[in-house]
Amino acid sequence: MRGIARTAEFIMTGGPVALSDRVRSALGDQLLVHYSDEFRSLFRETQRMFGAFLRTDNDIIMLQGEALLALEAVSVSGLDQGDVVVNVESGHYGEGNRYFLEKYGATAVPVATAWDTIVQPEQLEAALENHPEARVLWLVHCETPCGTQCDLEALATVGKEHGCLVCVDAVSSSGSTEIRTDEWGIDVIIVGSQKVLGAPPGLSAMAVSEAAWERFRSVRAPNRYSYFSILDWKELWLEKEIWPYTPSVSDVAALHAAVSEYLELGHEEHFRRYAEVARATRAGVRAMGLELWPDEDAHACDVVTAVTTPDGVDAEALRRHMREQFGVLISGSLVNTPIHGKLVRIGHMGKTCSPTYAVAALTAMGSCLRQMGCPVDVGAGIEAVLAALD
Repeated sequence: MRGIARTAEFIMTGGPVALSDRVRSALGDQLLVHYSDEFRSLFRETQRMFGAFLRTDNDIIMLQGEALLALEAVSVSGLDQGDVVVNVESGHYGEGNRYFLEKYGATAVPVATAWDTIVQPEQLEAALENHPEARVLWLVHCETPCGTQCDLEALATVGKEHGCLVCVDAVSSSGSTEIRTDEWGIDVIIVGSQKVLGAPPGLSAMAVSEAAWERFRSVRAPNRYSYFSILDWKELWLEKEIWPYTPSVSDVAALHAAVSEYLELGHEEHFRRYAEVARATRAGVRAMGLELWPDEDAHACDVVTAVTTPDGVDAEALRRHMREQFGVLISGSLVNTPIHGKLVRIGHMGKTCSPTYAVAALTAMGSCLRQMGCPVDVGAGIEAVLAALD
């Protein structure tokens, strides 16, 4: 008979992530009434801080649903039938975005790669030259399911040179690495609450340029009076301070605490920590005799480390053993995708972006792999992690 399942003491997934004490306290506090002056002030302050977080002067819209709501809302609000959209696809989320584009009437032009690498600027350049009628470019900065990250600045620059509205899914990458929204000409950038910021899932934020607002207004049937309406938030809340619908007051309080914590530490220190922990974890994986999923380190993200599942090892069994024996919870690959079962992912988001968590994850992984008959050198892996730290 199996015993009681062990509590996950080390939540090191690709999101949602463990909450800090400050965020948990804000989430569990007495809720504020959405039409109170106190909550309105909290909401405005959270928007202001998001502008600082994204380093943008553009409008900030906070939709009351997890990041998928915001990603779909851009297609709902910004497309006319037959619009041509160039869509970069290096993984599940890029490919999935094509579904939204086509669902709402666009003709999607995929620029695709294998799911262990990234699209290069010259590939995007060729696609845009072949489709001069395209006026929208969609990019996914970090493909968390396969642990890769594109050169966002380079791809956004190519898009702007071809006159495109540049829309970016930065749900999991924002806050872990440099993104200069305005400098790079990004018109719409979308962030999730449950990734680097370490807040609960349930909210999404976006920065919207004036060019994007013009597009949302100029489509043949502007989307209004809808949960997907970005224009409703602009014209009601931003311009008149009228709620389009009841906001998620407790989630906003938790997000306010999370963004406050982030900004108090500062961008540069977060970037340093993410780069350090990811680099050290990759070194540890290799030293144990395992392979990384991304084809090269320059294409790897810093929010998760994707590890190729060794031959003969069941990825889900490995994850289960790590949780049951050590209380370490990591992510697998996504079901119903071509990479299911081929990799596992160690998350480094929020409070788990720490060398201590990385050592715990690799120790648990190495020990469980040895029990499963896979020859790995756990000691060499931990020594490599320590040697790689700044």
